[in-house]
Amino acid sequence: MARCGLHRVLTRLALLAGVWAAVIAVTASVAVARPVPGPGSASGPPRGDDRSGVSRYFAGPEGLAIPTAPCDPAGPSGGDGTMAAQLNPQLRNKMAGHLDAYRMSCARMVTQAVKERGLNQRAAAIAIATIIVESSMNNYSQAVDHTSIGLFQQQDWWGSREQRLNPAYATNAFLNDMERRYPNGSWNNAPIGEVCWRVQQPREDLRHLYGIEAADATLIANALWAGTSGGPRHPYASGRVVSGRSADGRLEAFAAGADGVHHAWQTSVNGAWSTWRFVGGPRNAQLAVASNADGRLELFALSDSTFDHMWQTGPSAGWSAWKSFGTGGHRLAAGHNADGRIEVFASNAQGVFHRWQTAPSGGWSAWEGTHGGPPNARLAMENAPDGRLEVFALSDSTFEHLYQTRVNGGWSAWENFGTGGRAVAVSHNQDGRLEVFASSGEGVFHRWQTGPTSWSAWTGTGGIPDAELATSRSVDGRVEVFAINATTASQSWQTRPNAAFSQWETFGGGGTSIGTANNADGRIEVFGTSHAGVYHRWQTGFSTWSQWAWLNDAGPAIN
Repeated sequence: MARCGLHRVLTRLALLAGVWAAVIAVTASVAVARPVPGPGSASGPPRGDDRSGVSRYFAGPEGLAIPTAPCDPAGPSGGDGTMAAQLNPQLRNKMAGHLDAYRMSCARMVTQAVKERGLNQRAAAIAIATIIVESSMNNYSQAVDHTSIGLFQQQDWWGSREQRLNPAYATNAFLNDMERRYPNGSWNNAPIGEVCWRVQQPREDLRHLYGIEAADATLIANALWAGTSGGPRHPYASGRVVSGRSADGRLEAFAAGADGVHHAWQTSVNGAWSTWRFVGGPRNAQLAVASNADGRLELFALSDSTFDHMWQTGPSAGWSAWKSFGTGGHRLAAGHNADGRIEVFASNAQGVFHRWQTAPSGGWSAWEGTHGGPPNARLAMENAPDGRLEVFALSDSTFEHLYQTRVNGGWSAWENFGTGGRAVAVSHNQDGRLEVFASSGEGVFHRWQTGPTSWSAWTGTGGIPDAELATSRSVDGRVEVFAINATTASQSWQTRPNAAFSQWETFGGGGTSIGTANNADGRIEVFGTSHAGVYHRWQTGFSTWSQWAWLNDAGPAIN
């Protein structure tokens, strides 16, 4: 009898343990393993519903209000909301239609942590794919699945509560484990979903969830990459009208008239513009703007007889008086070394010369020759994928190329890059490869990197003849190129990141010069000039544009 009673007790305890095990299995998140089909699967919930991870308690990503903690202590920015609205129509899986300013701020903080660690956009995409699956990009502050909290649904062995709710700490904890499992950067060559799964360690039948979100995560990461601070700074274009972004996100524009330089600025981030203000400086100048390592913009103005510069006295602050920077010349370009030091190139009848900061945000070297270069060349600069600066110099008869032989280091000899033309512009693909555009009497041509030191042949794109050129990158990483001549403005764009270009389309009437900049939310803004003044046109979405309008008022005439 005692044995039978004991047997019944043990049997009941086993049954009770089984019930509790079933309850735990039902409430577990993806990272702890659950028998829940993936989004969009035949037996699972419809796409856009969210029953993965702790947010399985939601009717959808917008559903049940499990408490959340802020991702950015300052809260979501206006740019977060704008970027979310632009990305929502492009997404195809769980987050489609559900991105908002808060979730975008969380993805932004994750991306910032990846950048500050020195990793690339793919690492950001891996991290974002994980937080999409685990928490629908919510920084959950209440544990409803064991002890899992935060964006990555990390349990208590990952860190303290405060640490796991800190996006920077949580992201770095995730990346630490990623780099442990994939040493020597081998995660770059593994499928994104596979990397997420190996770090998070759910059950085998749940590993597919992360791969489903990889494409959307890549789109979000690429959009955020250009908009977050840190990482290599890419040069702004030079010309008669230029624009740079202040540390607080507002664009500042400069136009060079016959009387000197005029200045206008956004009165709010991504917002309206001030009236033009005359600031003096060289007349009929060529302009270039660059960002110091501390966030201060610096403007360079070169005329036939004078070279001056002025700078912000603090990040997003007012401007200094003009100071001499050298003698006159033809064209200029300014870019950034990988360590943040600005380097300036200028051409004249003797060739191409350069001058550089001796320390980030610091003083300047003397001018030095580059041992040649085409006389009176038009100049453009960009950073190669590894951070080395590359310079392109185009004259009426010659096209040559100069590049750093090491990051922040010495320079090569000039190399032939093609024949002569009218204007040159350069940009970088989403994968970092450089793409160079040049115009001539026959139209617009381009050439692109096929590897770190190899280039394609020149290929015609059509386009208008004898055009001034400018390039920019859309929020999803596609290169866009703009051309203007005396009668027409036109535009061409990559049909997808790192891909071929569209046919040219009319973008407006003719003018004298063209420039571009990216708003803090990633939208491209284009500036055109004519004998009547300065006007602009801006993206209202991924592929939609405003009409041309004056930049508040007409500004200086640019002939």
